[in-house]
Amino acid sequence: MSGTAWGLELHAAQCANCRSEFLVAPNAGAPLCPGCLAARLEPIPALEHTEPPELILPFSVADATLDANLERWRRDIPFKPASLELAALRKQLMPVYVPMYLADASVWGTWDAQMGYDYLVASSEERYSNGQWVSQRINETRTRWEPRAGEISRQYENIPAPAFENHAALMAALGDSNVFPYDTSRAVPYSGEVLKNALVRASEIENAAAWNIARLELERRAANDCRAAAGAQRQEKFSWRAAFGEPHWTLMLLPTYVTSYSDDDNNRLPVRINGQTGHVSGLKRASMKKAQSWSLGLGAVALLAFLLTVLIALGLILTRQALNAAGILLVATLLLTLAAPVPMIVAWQYNRVNVSAKGTML
Repeated sequence: MSGTAWGLELHAAQCANCRSEFLVAPNAGAPLCPGCLAARLEPIPALEHTEPPELILPFSVADATLDANLERWRRDIPFKPASLELAALRKQLMPVYVPMYLADASVWGTWDAQMGYDYLVASSEERYSNGQWVSQRINETRTRWEPRAGEISRQYENIPAPAFENHAALMAALGDSNVFPYDTSRAVPYSGEVLKNALVRASEIENAAAWNIARLELERRAANDCRAAAGAQRQEKFSWRAAFGEPHWTLMLLPTYVTSYSDDDNNRLPVRINGQTGHVSGLKRASMKKAQSWSLGLGAVALLAFLLTVLIALGLILTRQALNAAGILLVATLLLTLAAPVPMIVAWQYNRVNVSAKGTML
């Protein structure tokens, strides 16, 4: 594609497995798809959406923070695959920018809701202590619910909206699922120099489709504003009848890192990292093969201890020292036999508990 609009030469590419589209630098070769990690990106003639972004949020997480967060994320995994070592994760690290829309829109209309006002209720409780009754004061917070209604006329800015299908799942994986994981106030005007060698996920959702989701966020903000205007601490059953002005759209790029490791079947498992905060998420898997090796090793030691016990018995060396040694070996054999399956049980249980933490595609 032409480098005029983007400020540098970028090539369109697509994953043959998940069909995700990316923009890659000419010297990037055929990188592994950061979306599914199952195939390499292949050149395609052009993308459907080629407009450059207006804003970009640069990578800002420090290397020391990145390493510390990766180490903290992998620390609790038992029987780690070799590819889960910090150096291996670092080697696989890919910087990827993902697109997102920001919408500015005006809204006017009417609303109604049940508003909750907290108040304190003082009471006392009698308790018998040390031979006498003692009165203790108790303060309890209660909520008084009242209907409220009003009008709203406001301009809302920077309402986030998705530019690709897996936007919501990815944002939830890159931080607290209840809070948008990026500080968009740190965005800078787009410049091709900021991209460097990062891959760019192509947008695939039209503004009209993105507006349906942006309206949900706009309603949430409006509800909070109405609650604050009513002086309430809580709110229920908010509804409104509103009209919206034509939204103004801004395309922004968000920084993410993608790394991966291999499970026992050589499947690549993604690890996603927020390029601004360093938050790490991904599917954690223990290596059953490594756990099996530990179990076999413990079993072999148990067998050796048992054979030594038998040899002592067959040798008819009935000295006190021999009998003591045989007793110790017999106890060791029993303990090692019981411990042999533990590594496999621990790894299996860990993988079973963590199987719900699916890897999130870009």
